[in-house]
Amino acid sequence: MSGRRALTLVATREIRERLRSKAFIASTLLILALLAVSAVIGRLFDPQRTFDYAVTAPAPPGLAVALQRAAEPFDEAKVKLHTVDSAQAGRRLLEDDKVDALLLVSNDRLVFRKNVDAQVAAAADAAVRAVRNKLPPEPELTTSTLHPPDDEPGDAAVLVAYAGSLLLFMSLAFYGQWVISGVVEEKNNRVVEVILSAVRPRDLLAGKVIGIGTLGLAQLVLVVGFAVGLLVTGVFDVPASLGADVALVVPWFVLGFALYAVAYAVAGALASNQQNAETAAQPVTYALLTVYFASYIVLAANAEGTLATVLTVFPLTAPLVLPARSALVGVPLWQHALAIVLVLAAIYALVRFAGRVYALGLLHGGSGLGLRAALRIAREN
Repeated sequence: MSGRRALTLVATREIRERLRSKAFIASTLLILALLAVSAVIGRLFDPQRTFDYAVTAPAPPGLAVALQRAAEPFDEAKVKLHTVDSAQAGRRLLEDDKVDALLLVSNDRLVFRKNVDAQVAAAADAAVRAVRNKLPPEPELTTSTLHPPDDEPGDAAVLVAYAGSLLLFMSLAFYGQWVISGVVEEKNNRVVEVILSAVRPRDLLAGKVIGIGTLGLAQLVLVVGFAVGLLVTGVFDVPASLGADVALVVPWFVLGFALYAVAYAVAGALASNQQNAETAAQPVTYALLTVYFASYIVLAANAEGTLATVLTVFPLTAPLVLPARSALVGVPLWQHALAIVLVLAAIYALVRFAGRVYALGLLHGGSGLGLRAALRIAREN
């Protein structure tokens, strides 16, 4: 049987068996329900925002009313207007972070402390235009800042980065357990002896990973697609541009799963039963935990540092680090390309190496076969 034919048959078999499980359908519906509920709760309990302006006296007649009307499209935000005696007094309020912006009507300027808030600026511009009875397209106000803008990522980017990394970690661990369970079931039923008479161990290993990975990918695409839809439609109050960073989780799930699932499959092959499988899988799980927490610490400390760059392209950490770092500070195209090449090379080398150990573990009866013993036998053969 050709390798491609074997891969197709094994992968199809895995998909068919898993789809019969009610747990897969239930888990998918549960994840989508939790995501929808979190969106609804977030909208219900999201505090109403207030736009705080300082304006030098005398304020134009009707400015407060015009500001309130202009702020209503932004989730019906409220407006507070502080009248100050001078621009210097307004700057002090701005420095103390007691107002969002200083409105200098006579100079047609809107001053922020560090970063320009697009919503605050749009409401002020519309309000000044209204009191002056002027129409677009020229803006009435120019914006400026007292200090250079921050380069730090916003709260939404941080949320997407770390939530995406956590989603990847949980997905890799969850579907890795599926791989172990499938391998041990075949081993206990001795079905694998019949299968290996027609299929090479390497093809059996790859087909199992592809089949389970396809189901996992379908579930993840559904969840991520639902989340991106919520972002684009504004249900989640974050910039829609972050949808691309959320979508980046999907291809890196594929690469990360292929890398770690092979290791989980070997762990399952070395175990004699489901109880031993949990022990055999501990090194892989601990390695995944170490990678996750190390990546979190490095990105939180300095997402633009040398160590963060190394972890972006290192095969074991790239699936978790690259999507998160892309959302935080952006990742150059060459690092994307290098990370993909290195991960694919690692997957290819691991599959070839794991094929022999996999075959020995599957055909070994009795107590679990240790990794050292399997490696020794593989070298002797």
